[in-house]
Amino acid sequence: MLRFRDITPRGFYARILLIVLLPLVLLLIAMTWFFFDSHIAEINRKLSQSVAGEVAEVARKFQDPAMEAPTPEQIAAISTTLRLEVEVLETDEMPVQEPPGWWRTSRSRVLDHELAASLMGTDYWFDTDANPDQVEVRVLTGHPAAPQLRFLVDRKRVFATTGHNFIVWVLLFSLLLIAVSIGFLRNQVRSVLKLAAAAEAWGRGEDIGQLRPSGATEVRKAARAISQMRERIIAYADQRTAMLAGVSHDLRTPLTRLKLQLALLPDSPDKDAAKDDLDDMSAMLDEYLAFAKGQEGENYEETDIGVLAHDVALSFAEKADVSVNSLPGIRLRVRPLAVKRALSNLINNAADHGDHVFVTVSNTNDAVTVLVEDDGPGIEEDRIEDAFKPFVRLDEARSQNRTGVGLGLALARDVARSHGGDILLSRSGHGGLCAAFQIPLQLLNMPD
Repeated sequence: MLRFRDITPRGFYARILLIVLLPLVLLLIAMTWFFFDSHIAEINRKLSQSVAGEVAEVARKFQDPAMEAPTPEQIAAISTTLRLEVEVLETDEMPVQEPPGWWRTSRSRVLDHELAASLMGTDYWFDTDANPDQVEVRVLTGHPAAPQLRFLVDRKRVFATTGHNFIVWVLLFSLLLIAVSIGFLRNQVRSVLKLAAAAEAWGRGEDIGQLRPSGATEVRKAARAISQMRERIIAYADQRTAMLAGVSHDLRTPLTRLKLQLALLPDSPDKDAAKDDLDDMSAMLDEYLAFAKGQEGENYEETDIGVLAHDVALSFAEKADVSVNSLPGIRLRVRPLAVKRALSNLINNAADHGDHVFVTVSNTNDAVTVLVEDDGPGIEEDRIEDAFKPFVRLDEARSQNRTGVGLGLALARDVARSHGGDILLSRSGHGGLCAAFQIPLQLLNMPD
C-alpha cells in the first residue's frame, strides 16, 4: 500500500521547500477560486444581464410588424442612447454558433444564459472571441425591413476585465515570495550540507581542518558538538598510537638483543626455531603498530586499481598459485598505500589458507570491487563477523600454520570503510572464502 512518506521528498532541502511552498500554492488556489466563483462570477452575471436586457428591448421593438423600417437616424439614436453599435442586416441567415475558447467558457455560458432568458425564444447568436475589444450579438426579428439586428458591445460592459489583472499580480507576487523563500532556504540548507560533507570527509580520514560553524543556532550547535567529538576522538587515537608505538619500541630493544645473542650461538635446529619465533614477534609488533596508526598522513591519488591489485597479487606468487583477472583502466582517487596494505592482507590471508588464490577486479554503476577468493576450508556463516574483530582467531582448520594476531581483516575493513566502502565475506565458488573489497565510484571525482 502506498504510504504518505513514499511520495514525500527524501532530501532536507526539498522537504523544507515543500513545507513553505505547499501552503502558499494552496492559498493561491483557494483565493483564485473564491475570487472567481463568488466575486467575478457575480459581476459577470449582472453585466451580462444588463446588456441582454438592452438587446432584448431593442429586438422587441423591431419584432412589431406595425413598425416602419428604421431610418439611419433612428439606429444612430438607439446606439447613442444605449451605448450599443446597432446595425440592420438584410438577411435572416446567422453564423453557426461556435463553442467559446476554454478560457472564456464560464463567462460565455453566463452571457448565453442571460440572452436566452431575456430574448425568450428568439433566435440569437453571439461571439466573444473574434474581437478582443467587443462582443458581437445577432438577433432575428422577423421584420421584413430589418430581419436581423447586429449588436457590437464594448467588452467592458459585458465582462469584468479586472479579474485577469488580479490573477497576474497575485502570481507575480507569489513568484517573488517563492524566489525569496528559495534563496533563504538555500542559505539555511547550505550550512547543513556543508556540515554533512565535512563529517563524511572526516569519516573517510581526510584532514578537514578547523570546522567553522555557520547557519542557524541549531546547526551551529551541531557543528560545535561534532567538532568537539572530533577533537576527543583524535586525541584518543593519538594517545593509542603513541602508547602502542612506545610498547613496540620498548619491545624491539630486547628483541634486537635476543637476535644478536642468537647470532653468536652455533647453528642448531633450536637456534633456527628461536630465530623464527623472534621474527614472528617482530611481525606481530609491526601489525599492532599498523592497526594503531591506520592511514593517517597519506593523501588521495588517482590510482589504477587493476594494476595495483595485479602488483600486490604477484608479490605472493611464491606463497600460493595466484591468478588475476582485471579490467583495464579502472581508476579511482584513493590512498594507494592503504589500499595496497589492505589487499596485501586479504591476499596473504587467502594464501595462508588455500593453495590457489583468485583475484578479480570489476566495476559496476556505483562501485569498484576486488574479489579475493581461495580454495581453503572457508569460514562458517555464523562466524563471518567474528573474523573482522581485532585479535580474534577462528577455528583451527582455518588458522593452522598462520603467524598473525588476527588484525589482517580488521585493518582491511578499516581501509575500505575509510574510503566509503566495505568488505563483504561469503563462501567462495572454489570452496574457500570470498572477500569482496568495495570502494564507491564517487571517489573518482573527489577533490584533494
